[in-house]
Amino acid sequence: MRLRQRLGGIGEAFADRNFRLYSVGSIVSWITYFVQQIAFSWAAWELTRSPAWLAAIVLLDALANVLLLPFGGALADRIDRLRMVVTAYGFDFLKALVLTVLAFTGQLTLPVLCVCAVLHGVIHAFSVPASYGMMPRFVARERLPAAIAVSASYTQFAIFAGPAIAGWILVHGGVAAAFATNVAGYLVYFATVCFLRTPEGYRQSRSDRRSFLADVPEGARYILRHGGIRALLAMMLAGDALLATVYQLMPAYSDTLLGAGIGGVSILLGTGGLGATLAALWLAHGGSVRTTPLRVFWAFLLFTLAVGGLAASPALLISVPLMLIFGFAGETARTATLAILQTTVDDAQRGRVMSTRFLLQRAAGGLGALAVGGFAQTVGMRLPMLVVAAVALAAWGIAWTGRSRILAAFDPADEAVPAVSGGRRTP
Repeated sequence: MRLRQRLGGIGEAFADRNFRLYSVGSIVSWITYFVQQIAFSWAAWELTRSPAWLAAIVLLDALANVLLLPFGGALADRIDRLRMVVTAYGFDFLKALVLTVLAFTGQLTLPVLCVCAVLHGVIHAFSVPASYGMMPRFVARERLPAAIAVSASYTQFAIFAGPAIAGWILVHGGVAAAFATNVAGYLVYFATVCFLRTPEGYRQSRSDRRSFLADVPEGARYILRHGGIRALLAMMLAGDALLATVYQLMPAYSDTLLGAGIGGVSILLGTGGLGATLAALWLAHGGSVRTTPLRVFWAFLLFTLAVGGLAASPALLISVPLMLIFGFAGETARTATLAILQTTVDDAQRGRVMSTRFLLQRAAGGLGALAVGGFAQTVGMRLPMLVVAAVALAAWGIAWTGRSRILAAFDPADEAVPAVSGGRRTP
């Protein structure tokens, strides 16, 4: 009991049996997922040696994702979310298996990578909205902020461990072996999900609208009517563009600006993931006390300044500590925002609101990566990265001037937040 108290929110999260089981599958599947992502980006870079092509592949993924996310969100508020997640992951498992076979047989080409990018976007347009209902389904509401932060630490630990493991696998086993690890990761995830148990009496809130199409825009309407959520997400869009620019174009950044190759990619992404892991655990330990809108503001500012430093960095030794700051500050802003959303949004609206958030994130990320990658073909990586960082800094300045209004919108005592119709508790 004393150890649990010392661990704060982390101890509270792990006191839940479902969360402990979920953690096993989540950690393994996230690590192997990022191993595949690094392998995917490196394979595209080796085939093209073009930042523009790297950005184009990101855009293909994002475009397919953005077009279908509203429908995925509406569906997640109508059917069982757990079943929806498992079904979508089943299709992604098959895609990972095909990638592995094609890589082993030497048939991995640029068109194949483009098709897989589109399929990835389509599949996760349905998995992401439903996955946001996993924690509320299996974890008590009072433990939810801590559980979300601990869960986010798994993702960020994977960003730290995945590139390091991917670098070793790519050197010693090649792209095919890296793809095969994701296949194994999905098998572990499916096995752990089989042992999760929904608490007795739980009923998922669902939309009561008769028209499916009428449900699609509800997430956007909810966000627009909530002044606090609207303002935070508007600022975070610039951060999403920065995040995608750094992560998706890292092979080009490492190779052309720093001359560090795949080793530099692994070191930099691994360092960013380490910083993000520390941030997620720090937030988890503090629970809801640390996941506040004001924390989002300060973390976002530090995150933006770190990207500006990366753009100006002349050497790997300078970029590494900047990536640590980038990872810590960026994850603090993202996870705190996610926890605020998860505890603010009505369960009947959860799929649509969270899918809208993810839609905006993917759109901003895809456009940001495309803009930087396109301009990098002619002017190099530094100037476009600095411009995107300056835009994000301006977005922070605009949000900061209205911080009092934003903070008031999330005050539990404030009853003025308008309700949005379209949901009910199922019997």
